[in-house]
Amino acid sequence: MIRRLVVLGAATVAVLAVVAAGRIAPQEPVAAAPYDGEVTPAAQPVACPGPVEIPVGDIDSGDPDLGSGSDERTYQELGDGTEPVGAGFLAAGDAAASVERIGSGDVAGLSAATCVAPVRDQWLVGGSTALGSSARLVLTNPSDASTEATVTLYGGLGELEERAVVSIAPGGQQDLLLESVVAEVPALAVRVVATGAGVVAHLQDSRLDGFQPAGTDWVGRGAAPAARLVVPGVGAPEDSTTTLRLMAPDGATVNLTLAGDDGLVEWGGVSGLVLEPGVVTEVEVPTIASGAVEIRADAPVVAAAMRSVPRPVVDGPADAVERDLTWLPAQDVSDRTARSAMVTDHVVAVTVHATVAGEFTLTDASGAVVASQQMAARSTATIPLDAAAGTLLTGTARFTWSLALEDEPGFVSTLVPRRTDVESTPVTVGLRPYLGPGS
Repeated sequence: MIRRLVVLGAATVAVLAVVAAGRIAPQEPVAAAPYDGEVTPAAQPVACPGPVEIPVGDIDSGDPDLGSGSDERTYQELGDGTEPVGAGFLAAGDAAASVERIGSGDVAGLSAATCVAPVRDQWLVGGSTALGSSARLVLTNPSDASTEATVTLYGGLGELEERAVVSIAPGGQQDLLLESVVAEVPALAVRVVATGAGVVAHLQDSRLDGFQPAGTDWVGRGAAPAARLVVPGVGAPEDSTTTLRLMAPDGATVNLTLAGDDGLVEWGGVSGLVLEPGVVTEVEVPTIASGAVEIRADAPVVAAAMRSVPRPVVDGPADAVERDLTWLPAQDVSDRTARSAMVTDHVVAVTVHATVAGEFTLTDASGAVVASQQMAARSTATIPLDAAAGTLLTGTARFTWSLALEDEPGFVSTLVPRRTDVESTPVTVGLRPYLGPGS
């Protein structure tokens, strides 16, 4: 037995000596060519935020002219396979939308929202936390896993130090009043970055001018930072005002052009506009019956326009004016994908911008043409639309467009179309040698 152990020990020492001397080479890793492919994510349901809320709560003052709430309130949600999530809803079809009409009170007006799918990174250009304004961010998580969203805010002085981190449960919804994060910021741009499958973000922008409502609308997701953008639908009556809001995360020099039904419109002082990094900048847009703003920059920017429409006050001071507002998110000109939108009540027209000459058409789910118009390059059009609520409309690729909503007395809103295809993500998979701990 002792002799056998001695022999085994000697053999072990010999093998170790050979390896140490380099006579037995270590095994080389197997070489394999990397695999290039695409990953197509599962289609997610689209989500809408639900009804608007009165920022201070529904206060009954005892005087019907001073109460914050309203008995004149209708809410409509449209989409296939809708199911509730928080105060909002999910829909399984290609497009869905909601619209709410509030006849009186602090949030009187039309408020429409396009339902969209969750993403990890999104921008909402709009809202204010100045005195008399409220910015209510609504985050919806339609997925089956928890997610965490980081909210970064930008204002007239650049990126703000104050941030918020919000956790949203699976199939859940969370609200965040931005005035509780930052106060007295009259012009906001909001970035929401989420984990997992992402979230759907909408921003309720509500404003008061003293005791008079100054408008409420949903700020929807705009185009990601890009060098060429278009904001369609900026046309408005003579007494209305339109303000363009811009922000370049890394700074940019921007050229703005106003396009109308007959081509380009004179607009001085907006060539070579310098945007400092992260600084939100606002520019007044000339009054035009029907138009769109073209944005060309030497670096990526985000943008949107706010249209404010006045109306006389009934049973109020002689000089008092009430207003409604609508937000028009910028759309990426380089995105040549067809987009779709769901018609709701109060839709009266489609506003279109043509980057190149061609025929714009809107078709319903059966392929029937609902509206069409031949357009010149860099022109716009407002085409009257007569389509029933619940109709799914798809527009010709290469055009930017939106649905205009109106109702008496002077209520306005907008529905922006969305991509209905599922974008694939390119991936590269390869082998790498394992070096081990401490290597």
